[in-house]
Amino acid sequence: MNATQAPVVITGGGYIAEVHPRGGQLLSLASDQDDLIVPAARTEGGFPGAVLAPWPNRIAGASYVHDETTYELPVTEEATGAAIHGFLHEHDLTVLSSTESSVHLTGVLEPTEGYPFRLEISLIYRVAAAFGLSTTLSVRYLPDDADPDVDDFEAADQAPAPFAAGFHPYLMAGDAKLDECRLCLPAQVMLLGKDNGQVIGRQKVKGDYDLTAGPLLTGRSIDHTFTSLPQEWSAELIHGPSGFVVRMIGDTPWVQVYTGEQIDRAGVAVEPMTSPPNAFNTGEDVVYLAPGEWFRTGYTIEAIRND
Repeated sequence: MNATQAPVVITGGGYIAEVHPRGGQLLSLASDQDDLIVPAARTEGGFPGAVLAPWPNRIAGASYVHDETTYELPVTEEATGAAIHGFLHEHDLTVLSSTESSVHLTGVLEPTEGYPFRLEISLIYRVAAAFGLSTTLSVRYLPDDADPDVDDFEAADQAPAPFAAGFHPYLMAGDAKLDECRLCLPAQVMLLGKDNGQVIGRQKVKGDYDLTAGPLLTGRSIDHTFTSLPQEWSAELIHGPSGFVVRMIGDTPWVQVYTGEQIDRAGVAVEPMTSPPNAFNTGEDVVYLAPGEWFRTGYTIEAIRND
């Protein structure tokens, strides 16, 4: 994290969130002093609160083929040989504007050898009583010969840019232990895959991986990708004894659920994703951005108390 940049704190409707310009990382989120995500300061590794772009999850072998060209990416997960979670989380964004309850971050991801596509980034966080925290990521492809201030991309003659995105908050219900909580997610199908992100099949959710009825997380170790979701879905982390619920609402077709063993199960990562793992190789749900084309995705997190 770049120490020269100061985090931005936003407040509203009983919510307080802290955002860092480095990658637009959501450092913390609380409602009436109850943490709704695991604060980044409490973890080492694990991508807490990261924005995942221009791909989420893993690219197997850290290489992919696009427009008949093979691109090699840096291996960023040595244990699996994969490229994980893109590179926006390493990039400094600029605070374009901020109010007491919102912050708007912008930046440009310059082309690299492994991803030779220039992307304009717009990331907005807002907090309010009506919806909790709202996160909106907007991205467009800026070819090298295009002027972003003119917005005239008709002359741009370049292949479309492959793109996907995700988010990596670890949900927690205040100071409740994860093993005392239930997780409800209306996904009907889960992927079967290798540790490097390669997908080898899919099956209907069952056993420990069936979260449709909100099972207790005690004894469940999950690090899997889920799909077959409603167009707009909600995931709820429920602490039954207190009646405290942390609800995430998203509209992505994919969600990664990870019970946080790397961070001692301090929280459960519920990661909205616009594509599955290894999508740059399979093409599944990849967005191919034409020059000047915008793509938008996001999610909300709110606290619900049954007092």
